Amino acid sequence: MRFSDWLRDKRAVLLVCFAGALFFSALLWLFGLEVGEICLLLLCFFLPAAGLLWWDYWRMRRRLTNLRAVMDALDKKYLFAQIADAPTSAWEKAYFDLMKTAMKAMTDEVSDANRQSREYREFIEQWIHEMKVPLTAVRLLCENHKTEEARKILSQTELLMQGVERVLFYARLGSVEKDYLITEVSLRECVSEVLAQNKQFLIQNNVCVQMESLTYTVYSDAKWLQFMLSQLIVNSVKYRGTQPLVITVSSGEQENGITLTLSDNGMGIKESEISRVFEKGFVGSNGRAGDNATGIGLYLCDKLCERLGIGIEIQSKAGEYTTVLLHFPKSDFLRV
Repeated sequence: MRFSDWLRDKRAVLLVCFAGALFFSALLWLFGLEVGEICLLLLCFFLPAAGLLWWDYWRMRRRLTNLRAVMDALDKKYLFAQIADAPTSAWEKAYFDLMKTAMKAMTDEVSDANRQSREYREFIEQWIHEMKVPLTAVRLLCENHKTEEARKILSQTELLMQGVERVLFYARLGSVEKDYLITEVSLRECVSEVLAQNKQFLIQNNVCVQMESLTYTVYSDAKWLQFMLSQLIVNSVKYRGTQPLVITVSSGEQENGITLTLSDNGMGIKESEISRVFEKGFVGSNGRAGDNATGIGLYLCDKLCERLGIGIEIQSKAGEYTTVLLHFPKSDFLRV
């Protein structure tokens, strides 16, 4: 608090003091006191008053400095009223009591909101697992009946499974670290599993997938890595160009890690939009041209990479290609 701010708050008291001093000065002058005597009396009045006011300002400023230090040291700022030093005046005690009441009401609201969010997330997770059972049954029925209609149904079933997995991850986005299982992952086996999961979808869309130099092994969560690769492959098919779609998946060793690269010859991304593709809900001009873009897939990939310690990068040229690079850092826990 600046001294000028404090004076502004005390302006009513200061105006009364000055008005009183002028009134009594005039009254004393009428009673015959000399100007020098009146000035001496005013000096005797204003010096102690000024000292008292300065002491009050200094005490209040020190108090605010201590309270700010307590606030800065807190991770959970809403606990300030419980942690702060005891009030030093009746007015401050009343104010702190009101603050504690407000903070308690706020923490109750937050606790209730967290409980409802947790219950909703648990319901979504339970529902997703229940949905996987009939979807798996449909997949098995289609695989046992090798007809063109069954293949089409199986292709759509694979998309449904993708959507279910997307909802599951989004529901767990705030606590996905609890679902980690870091293991040694073969990139070739991981990519092969993703292609098998989306086999009919790729066949129905006449997609050619080429795998090159997938000989490296990294440490990551295999399930979530497969989820990300599935999202990227579905995006490639979704934003395909006019020519037959070719997706190339390769890997290579860099100076500080392993890079997994997924490239396609689709419609590409405008240069002005590349920096925004990981934003939640951003669909870009390509997405607006279609009718099934959500702007969630790449957002989830980015958030998951952030938690797994994987770098993700997109390079693209409109009308020619899109390349997604996943950078696995090299460390003592990464064998290459």
